Amino acid sequence: MKKAFLLSTLFFSIQIIFSQINKDIHELNSIDKLLTEQVKEIIDTNIGKKKTVFLGEAVHHSGSDFLGKTEFIKYLVTKHGYKDIAFESDFFALLFDHDKHNLYTMWSKSKQCKELFEFLKENSVTIWGFDNKIHSRYSYQNFTKKLSEILKKDGIELNTEFTRLIKLIIKNQHNSRKELSQKEVDYLKNYIQKLQTNEKIKTNKVWNQILNSIESAIKLYTVKDNYSDKHRIKIRDKQMAKNLDFLVKTNPSKKFIVWLANGHMSKSNNGLMKGQTMGYQFRKLNPNSSYHIAFGSIRLPERKEKNIIKARKKSKNILSLLPSLESNYFLDSKKIISNNIELKNKIFNDMYIFNLPNNKTKLLNHFDALVFIAFGEEVKYEK
Repeated sequence: MKKAFLLSTLFFSIQIIFSQINKDIHELNSIDKLLTEQVKEIIDTNIGKKKTVFLGEAVHHSGSDFLGKTEFIKYLVTKHGYKDIAFESDFFALLFDHDKHNLYTMWSKSKQCKELFEFLKENSVTIWGFDNKIHSRYSYQNFTKKLSEILKKDGIELNTEFTRLIKLIIKNQHNSRKELSQKEVDYLKNYIQKLQTNEKIKTNKVWNQILNSIESAIKLYTVKDNYSDKHRIKIRDKQMAKNLDFLVKTNPSKKFIVWLANGHMSKSNNGLMKGQTMGYQFRKLNPNSSYHIAFGSIRLPERKEKNIIKARKKSKNILSLLPSLESNYFLDSKKIISNNIELKNKIFNDMYIFNLPNNKTKLLNHFDALVFIAFGEEVKYEK
């Protein structure tokens, strides 16, 4: 009798919790007009006067995540006046040339982002970058040229060996360890450190930041690492946070949308993510100034339908919170945690829908909101 009473009480408690959660899970429209009036009101309340809104994608080949993010961007630009967007792309190139061609091709050339870039152009939204991975043709052609122009003002000629080696770095990126000796890598690092003592550079905030970013790129491209990217991720995310911080603080009147992968924008610094997320590090530099929305597509080729249906039946799977697997949803994780403190440390299995380093994590802690796209599609490119 006592056991039956306890089980009944537990069941009743669970039902109360889930009813409380359900009111903060909101069905969205179809992908081409995603935001409902109700979700718009929630966004209005949650972003308040925040300077930055992070929009993350699970994987860079998820075209449906791009489409979902585009719908949010339209609203943020037209209703809230976010006129600047910073991509997980070449920091140096996009400081000088705000063109989509300096972005990675999965965005600049994908069919799913065509409407996005048309919208950005029509609404005079400026494109920036914060990635210390220098990869663009613009950087290859212009980094040493522009640096040389700055130094000549102080009567200094840029060393030709530095020019040769830094071009090798930009061209070969993660293969640079095969192309440069350790002696050459050390030369590059020492030369940049010497440049940073130059008075023209020290008093030029833009070039001081550029050289800090380039210095970290050299480390990123030449550090010895394994397939986990344990060392590279820390180098990259730390500098990306600093580069974004630079953009925000040198443009105090601007509000930024930040386009990147979910893993980079997580707010958490727990054991799983420790030292590996620019989101957490950016928030340390800019407390209470950002809002983080993660996008994930439930159905993509890597997940079988029968496994998705099976997972939803398990209480420890994040899909169990959704009213249906056939619709798109906005989950207000910030509100859910504030109303149900016991869920703050609950570990959910998300089947890598949001693609964090582990599929079992305190998922609601990582982001302010989760957007579930029911039927995903891979990125497609224009011919």
